[in-house]
Amino acid sequence: MSKFCLKKASNNEYYLIYKEKPFNTSKGNKILIPKIKSQTQFIKKVNSEFLKKNSNFIRLLFFSNDIDYNKKKTISESILNFIDTDTVCFRDKGKPELLELQKKRWDNYLYFCNKHLCLDFHINYSIFLQKQKIDIHSKIKKILNKMTNYHLTTFYFLVTTTNSIVISLNILFSDTEAGVAWKDSNLEYEYNKRVWGEDSESKKNFLLKKSFFTDIINFISFFDKEQYE
Repeated sequence: MSKFCLKKASNNEYYLIYKEKPFNTSKGNKILIPKIKSQTQFIKKVNSEFLKKNSNFIRLLFFSNDIDYNKKKTISESILNFIDTDTVCFRDKGKPELLELQKKRWDNYLYFCNKHLCLDFHINYSIFLQKQKIDIHSKIKKILNKMTNYHLTTFYFLVTTTNSIVISLNILFSDTEAGVAWKDSNLEYEYNKRVWGEDSESKKNFLLKKSFFTDIINFISFFDKEQYE
């Protein structure tokens, strides 16, 4: 029998209950769950993850419910720091084959951001950093401010895992298939592996990162998709 359940807190939110008591984060905050796709599947997931050591699902659940005003500000500032170094905005003119792959597999992410989110990122072809326009910072900050804590948590960890705000926005707001997005975010890594090979340490780190990425996608799959205006 499940030890977890959801108890209505308001019209759109539920408390996560464990053994008939509120289930709190490690910092003592109650866990509030918004309207979700399937309460049954969510409780089933919580039950299975609760038994695991160092569960990323529980980690993301706690992180989302520990966000206050100051933490949200810190998270947003951290995300904004990726704007000028976004993976898909850097192209290697010295490697024609790689450049063609970058254009073929990355330009659609930029197109979506420009068309639907009014984010016109420019592409860097030089080794000298050309910063993005100032208005991109304000527009992304506005998007972040509208996110739920669950979507902000997901977006933050997607950005830090893929090194790309652009790809992460596509994952949250479009119908981008997560597996494809993962491969595209690691395009240069895969290209270099094919050319130079791969050492065991790099492979280990890559697989750990991929596993975390998969857990992030599984986590946000329980919640309604973000909508762009």
